[in-house]
Amino acid sequence: MLLAVALLVIGGTALLSRCGGPTAFHRPCRRRRRGLFARCRDHAFTLVTITDLAGLTLYGLAGGMLALFGPVV
Repeated sequence: MLLAVALLVIGGTALLSRCGGPTAFHRPCRRRRRGLFARCRDHAFTLVTITDLAGLTLYGLAGGMLALFGPVV
């Protein structure tokens, strides 16, 4: 159970560590962010992307699993 929660948290962190802004080829930008709420220099005005929502969903699933099942070892 703890392994599943850890994998969800790692996946969410991996998604939120990249910019995620749309590129010319309609794919998420893979550059690193400049800060927690800052994107790369090309996508400075993009507020929320699909990768942000996916990362937050993974964090929500991990928190829900911990709330429902607790730290079962």
